[in-house]
Amino acid sequence: MKKNTYYTILKSVTLTIVLFLLSYSIKAQNNTKPVASFPDDVNKIISGSCFGCHSEKGGKLSKSKLNFSDWANYSPEKQKDKVKKMYTMMEKKKMPPKSAREKHPEIIPTPEQVAVIKSWSASYTPDKK
Repeated sequence: MKKNTYYTILKSVTLTIVLFLLSYSIKAQNNTKPVASFPDDVNKIISGSCFGCHSEKGGKLSKSKLNFSDWANYSPEKQKDKVKKMYTMMEKKKMPPKSAREKHPEIIPTPEQVAVIKSWSASYTPDKK
């Protein structure tokens, strides 16, 4: 009887630890918001479609074109230009690039998301420095 109780407790503790670690891992994956002060709906799109490559964890080429981790250091003119280019590249389906879309179809922005970026880019006002 004692042996069964011991194994039951051990299973419960192990399961609790596994579930805790799994939930922590999921939260960490979903917590990739850009540092910039974008609206929540825009941050969600950028986090899912752009931030993986265009941030400090991205490659050199991607970061040289657009680096959200460096956004606050961009001049207001550069920020506005990057926002407009972001929409243009998404609309033309050049971003995310074809190779990334093929490997990770979940990062492809929906037409609705592209419309959100379009609206945001049309009304974007850079942060004042």
